[in-house]
Amino acid sequence: MSNNNSAIMRILANLNPGTAVNEIFMQGSSEPVRNFASFDPSTRIATFVQADGDLVVVDANRLDAIEINT
Repeated sequence: MSNNNSAIMRILANLNPGTAVNEIFMQGSSEPVRNFASFDPSTRIATFVQADGDLVVVDANRLDAIEINT
């Protein structure tokens, strides 16, 4: 995790599946999501669930921010 998003990678690695998430932000755009599903640190692929149940599969290197419900 030596890239610029190492903090995002650490957050993803520690999130529990099902954690409520409002939005993810990638390269200046936002994507509404409902929940975090998974993160594979070896491929750096993060998966989120949208409100309609569809999955958003993201290269975590491209994530700028994650809005997590508290």
